[in-house]
Amino acid sequence: PEPRVLDRFAHDGYDLHVDMLALPSVAVVCAMDRLPFRDGCLSALRANHVLEHQSYELVGETVREWVRVLGPGAPVNIGVPDARCRAASWLRGEISTAEANYWLLGGHSDRPAHQGRNPIGGAPLWIYNAHHTFFDPQSLRFLLEGCGLVEVAIRAEDTCNLRASAFTPPPANADHPPQVTGRAAHGDRMAAR
Repeated sequence: PEPRVLDRFAHDGYDLHVDMLALPSVAVVCAMDRLPFRDGCLSALRANHVLEHQSYELVGETVREWVRVLGPGAPVNIGVPDARCRAASWLRGEISTAEANYWLLGGHSDRPAHQGRNPIGGAPLWIYNAHHTFFDPQSLRFLLEGCGLVEVAIRAEDTCNLRASAFTPPPANADHPPQVTGRAAHGDRMAAR
């Protein structure tokens, strides 16, 4: 297979960490559905466990915003929990109700980054890590393809997680591709290059 297929799930080399919280290593603080970047300026995007934190009513708008800031043919790498897998584990009695709540609804207040309060408004930081959207492979594919991404591939990853790779549509004129300048990532939020 060509390198594009072999490397489609790789994610090294991202140099711009974006998050809605001013956590260590975050370069740009912003909402994930309103990125402060010009159209087509990024060459790749990795969103690791980001979309489940966005309202199910806004995930389409969010992915379309990511597509907006990416150049033609840019790779997209997205990780989300597989809610159907986790719920099935709970229904089979493999995990407790408390563990199902932890993994399905999020919050993860036990993690240092999610302890304390937001200085603006005083909300507990874990509330920003709560899950507002469930995904399974079919719903994730439907979302990504519906937002214009192509060559969507989805695989199961570790325990009840999904990893999707896709690309923005190729340039209309492949002989003269536009110049792109950076990569961003929401790692346990978002990153791009």
